[in-house]
Amino acid sequence: MSKSPTIAELQEQLRDKDQFLATISHEIRSPMNGVFGMADALLRTELDPVQKRYLTVLMDACESMLSIANQVLEISKAKSGQSALAPVDFDLNDFLTLHIASFSDRARARNLDLKLEVGFGADPRIHFDKFRLGQVLTNLISNALRYTDKGGVLVSAALQPDTNGKLHLTLSVKDTGIGMIPETTKDIFEAFSSANPIESAARGGTGLGLTVVRDLVELLQGKVEVHSTFGKGTVFTVRVLVDPSKSELHKPRPMQKFLPDNLRVLLVEDNDSNAFVFKVMLEETGIDITRARTGTEAVKHAANTSFDMIFMDIQMPEMDGIQATEEIRANEKLAQTKTVSIIALSADVFVSQNPKFQAAGFSDSLSKPVRQSELLDVLSTYDKGINFD
Repeated sequence: MSKSPTIAELQEQLRDKDQFLATISHEIRSPMNGVFGMADALLRTELDPVQKRYLTVLMDACESMLSIANQVLEISKAKSGQSALAPVDFDLNDFLTLHIASFSDRARARNLDLKLEVGFGADPRIHFDKFRLGQVLTNLISNALRYTDKGGVLVSAALQPDTNGKLHLTLSVKDTGIGMIPETTKDIFEAFSSANPIESAARGGTGLGLTVVRDLVELLQGKVEVHSTFGKGTVFTVRVLVDPSKSELHKPRPMQKFLPDNLRVLLVEDNDSNAFVFKVMLEETGIDITRARTGTEAVKHAANTSFDMIFMDIQMPEMDGIQATEEIRANEKLAQTKTVSIIALSADVFVSQNPKFQAAGFSDSLSKPVRQSELLDVLSTYDKGINFD
């Protein structure tokens, strides 16, 4: 008779599984940074209609691969009890606008309308888990676009005060797609479930996205509902309670939407391909880019040159990005110099929730694969003399 594993042995197995999944996620996402970057660069060149079509299919396939990697990692963390909330202050209107914009090319390629409607009965600056809410919205919009052939997708948001000082947030994603019969909607959130398996397979569905939505909404202590009419469309509605912004210090500055002149940027990246992709994405901006291949080099550059922003890769030889950032922050404190904005570049999709990253002193983070639009958004919010909150 086999001996049952002890609690310590089970915990060790969970740690090994989490480490394995984190490693696999990193190994998948890192090379995809090059694929996304080069495909995006090609789309900005002069192409004939056939070439554009090929690249659009390539980008869609990459998006699907990335979505699968994210979903598997999220489900694993949920099942192992590793998911944890990380609320921050953010502007809900900006958050929704940026998410809609990230899907605009995909919608346009399919001749679909993608619109946002908001109705705020309270200050849109809220305190909530921005990353998790983003995952929910991303999965719902992606799912709606996948199953819609004509018409479009409408994302609606309502924010109303509650009697206990909290705010009611209602998000809905409504499409004019193929819809479902009522009998199939009750199991739609189960893993690998689909209202129409053959149709789902043909459209690239994995059966995991809505399971992730359900698990995340439960983590956020909210509710998600679905209403659908076969042949006419579907609407998913998420309801959660959120807190008002905790501090006036987080009141957002107006987005500049253009790049400040003469920005000096330090790119810390040991991988030559990723460094090349990064420079290609910014080659038309006129930004002065200096590259460091290791954390040690980054610390030396930061000590000898005044940079406006540092993009710091995390996994590097000799000294990793966390150690390099900690040393740069220590040197700034010792020399009483201006705090430079340091943006973490990581294949870890949970980078913003990692206490080690927060403690090291990063200003912000971007998850690989990084899109050009994300880089430009970060750079466009920078004012010389005004750092990130």
